[in-house]
Amino acid sequence: MAPIICPKCGCKNTTAVSDIKSSNDESTIKATQEKALCYYCNSCETNFGGDTTLLEKSTIRIYVNTYKKDTVSQTINFYKTAAGATVEGPFLCYYPDLPELYLDQEQWARFLKSFYALYVFDWKHDYINTDCSHEFGWDLKIKFEDQEPFVSKGSDCYPPYWDALMDLFVSFGLPNIKNKLAQNFL
Repeated sequence: MAPIICPKCGCKNTTAVSDIKSSNDESTIKATQEKALCYYCNSCETNFGGDTTLLEKSTIRIYVNTYKKDTVSQTINFYKTAAGATVEGPFLCYYPDLPELYLDQEQWARFLKSFYALYVFDWKHDYINTDCSHEFGWDLKIKFEDQEPFVSKGSDCYPPYWDALMDLFVSFGLPNIKNKLAQNFL
C-alpha cells in the first residue's frame, strides 16, 4: 500500500493511529473498525484524517477561486440544495458559456466523501512560495451549517492533494483545470 502523504508538509513519513484506545468491548472494536483512519506525520508532527461524516453532512458551500494577478480569475461554487447541489462558474478561461451543473443527492454525497478523502480539512491555511513573484494564486473556502468556515489559500504553491482535487472536479464534469495555473490562463 502506498504511504499516505501529509496534507500539510507533503511528507510520506506518516503513521496510522487509532482514534479509540484498545478495548475488548465488542461495540468499541466495531466502532474503531468503522471509523476512518487518523494519521500522524513524523516530519511536521501533526495529526490528520479521521471521520469526516459530520463535515460531509454540514457542508453547505464550497468555493474555489484561482487567479492570475491583476488579470483573470475563475471561480467554482458548490451550493448544497434540497435536490443535492448546484455547481456554478464562471469558468472564464475555458468555457464561458458553460451552464450550471446539478448534482443529485447521491452525487453530492459521493463528491463530498471524495473531497474530504483528500484531507482538505487538514490543509494549511496558507501555502506561499517565497521564491516567486506571486503571479498565480488560489483560495478554497468551505462553509458549514454549524461551525466557522474553513479557508485555505496559496500563492505559487499548492497542497500535496491539489492535483487530486482537480481530478475530482473533472470527474464530476467540470472543465479540465488540472494544469498548473501558469498553463491554464489563455
